[in-house]
Amino acid sequence: MEKILITGANGFIGTALYEFYVRNGSAVIGWNRSESVRCCAVDMMNKNLIVSALGKERPDYIFHCAGSADVTKSVSDPVMDYESNVSITQYLLQAVYEINNYNPRIVFLSSAGVYGNPVTLPIKESDSYNPLSPYALHKVMCEQLCNFYYKQYRLDIKIARIFSAYGRGLKKQIFWDMNRKFHETGRLDMFGTGEESRDYIYISDLVRALNLISRSDEKEIVYNVANGVETTIRTITEEFALAKGIDKSEILFNGDVREGDPFNWRADITNISRLGYYPTVQISDGIADYVAWLTEIESSEV
Repeated sequence: MEKILITGANGFIGTALYEFYVRNGSAVIGWNRSESVRCCAVDMMNKNLIVSALGKERPDYIFHCAGSADVTKSVSDPVMDYESNVSITQYLLQAVYEINNYNPRIVFLSSAGVYGNPVTLPIKESDSYNPLSPYALHKVMCEQLCNFYYKQYRLDIKIARIFSAYGRGLKKQIFWDMNRKFHETGRLDMFGTGEESRDYIYISDLVRALNLISRSDEKEIVYNVANGVETTIRTITEEFALAKGIDKSEILFNGDVREGDPFNWRADITNISRLGYYPTVQISDGIADYVAWLTEIESSEV
């Protein structure tokens, strides 16, 4: 039976990956800062502890999901973000390198944030780095560490640049914030102009994509993880309002772009498509399902 380690297994993507591989009959190990039903508490700032834990378990696959994923907090506390992303990635890669006769497939979860504001669309994996926030800069550093350990020490590494992931279980970012704002004010007060765009991917499609990357025998190590569809913030806000039963007149854009936020994204998904990936959840269906989940958890809290 294959053994899979997921760091950050209590997070949004980590949880979905954990449940996917359990359903598929794999032996799954979860690491997180604190112990839970699915996770062991592992201090990833302690390289010797990582060496000991990995040497004992020797998982066949490692999905490195752990790390800070908050652009705004990275701006206010870049040192914390550096330690939560770059440092723990360095310690994990070094630990794998130090264990004799051990070279698992590592999938590092990076971010489309490394591209910043692209010159042209769609964005290709070969496009230049242009980070706009400490978070994005630190993801670039993590990728460079991965490339170094891949080239210098022949570690088996793949890099997944994830675009705008969403879905059941996500208790932050744009849709969660929309719901909170509506409950607080009765309106959807949004940043920007509404013409900013993203490339959204639903969590179930994201997990399928990561699984395909983990099994790839291609020499390619970097993959855009997205659906290749550019959708404006105005469109997704209107879709959310429709699913939630909110009148469009309650949608207001303030014209202010937050520091670290890029303008327009659409991914070239040629590489991931070559592995057999295709989207199964359209944006309207995904938002409707997310709103249904919000309704479920709000009802359970009453």
